[in-house]
Amino acid sequence: MSEYNGVAMPKSRKAPGVTFDRGRYYWVKRVPKAMAGLVLGADGLPVNFVRIALHTDSLAEANVKAGDVAKRIAAEWEALAAGKTGNAREHYMAARRLAEARGFAYVPLDALVAPGADPKEVIRRTMAAAAEIGRPAVASAILGTVPAALPNMKGLWAEVQELSKADHRHKSAAQLEKWRNPRTRALDEWEEITGDPPIDQITRAQALAFRKWWAERITAGGLTPQYANKMFGHLSAIFATYARAHDLDIANPFRGLNLKEAPENRRPPFSLPWVRDKLLAPGALGNLNQEARDVLLVMVNTGARPSEVTDAPAEDWRVEAQIPHLVIAANGRELKVGHTAREIPLLGVSLEAAKRLASAGGCTRYHHKASGWSALVNKYLRNNSLVETPQHSAYCLRHYVEDRLLMTGADDRVRADIMGHDYKRPRYGEGGALEGRRNALERIAL
Repeated sequence: MSEYNGVAMPKSRKAPGVTFDRGRYYWVKRVPKAMAGLVLGADGLPVNFVRIALHTDSLAEANVKAGDVAKRIAAEWEALAAGKTGNAREHYMAARRLAEARGFAYVPLDALVAPGADPKEVIRRTMAAAAEIGRPAVASAILGTVPAALPNMKGLWAEVQELSKADHRHKSAAQLEKWRNPRTRALDEWEEITGDPPIDQITRAQALAFRKWWAERITAGGLTPQYANKMFGHLSAIFATYARAHDLDIANPFRGLNLKEAPENRRPPFSLPWVRDKLLAPGALGNLNQEARDVLLVMVNTGARPSEVTDAPAEDWRVEAQIPHLVIAANGRELKVGHTAREIPLLGVSLEAAKRLASAGGCTRYHHKASGWSALVNKYLRNNSLVETPQHSAYCLRHYVEDRLLMTGADDRVRADIMGHDYKRPRYGEGGALEGRRNALERIAL
């Protein structure tokens, strides 16, 4: 037997704070100096130690119970400390966590006693609060008497990202960053213009002032209404996600802010003479690095998206198959839509480029970095007079392939299978589908 403060105890491993006294186990903890004067005993006076009976003579059971007690006390002390700081938001959130630690969802008192509320729940909470003698923070949390204090837009962003995890579980790290960055920019701009008040204090006037600021930036030039409307949409979605998760009855202040958009300009396709005589002219792409050049060449006869080429692993380059083809699959990233998954036959310059990529094990420099590839290649095309108009970009090769397939009479279903577009009717069988796509692409391949 060992001793604790003069009391004999069994020699066995105990959880932190567990003590043995007169045949029973207890949980004991010294009150931290930072909490001095805040932790009260049953007589309402400050205490230096907390001692809680675990109601068992089994060490194994005591260790399990001690973990639960430690969490409850930690939540209580957090609430006490938050109340002392005067930070309403911290106090409110600590009270919510404390209520949950005691087995209750936090419900504001006015909602708890509102007409139509469950009287049994009121009685249950009242009895639980009454049992917490000397623990006013616990009683306040159980009865919901701590006033609600909601975060500002930036303050809730981390939680919204956590709430959205399931929706983005298939995204690659690059795709997640691409999803986060514009939303973070929208939050930064909202803070710059409004100071970012708590969400329940956002006024319609503030939202309209934000809209006016965007309208003035657009009028000054360099930005489009479409861009501003995306910012409004990001803020609205962030707000709605948080409000829905916490069942908040607050009107979304970012609804109805959209500016009138000009008709969307669809990316123009390259013409056949431009692709054949300019992009594929000897030496035209010679100063691009080999991998960047090969990605572009694969697009010439496939119409694949840049990311579908850059992110394809070695095993998806089926260049030695009876019908050489590229498999478009998720491969660690989220496909744009389900029907994007497909197999595209490889021919001509695209097949030659694909063989080089396959022998290298797929893209390495631009793997999951399609945006970096696009920035480099588009700059190269502009600087070398390889864009047909100022509106053209490398992505326009996708529209070039689609238009060429249409002009050569490719079946709607075959075009959809090559481009990864939705098609409501049943697909061909796998073998026939790949052969049909090859036949269609043979008519346009360079």
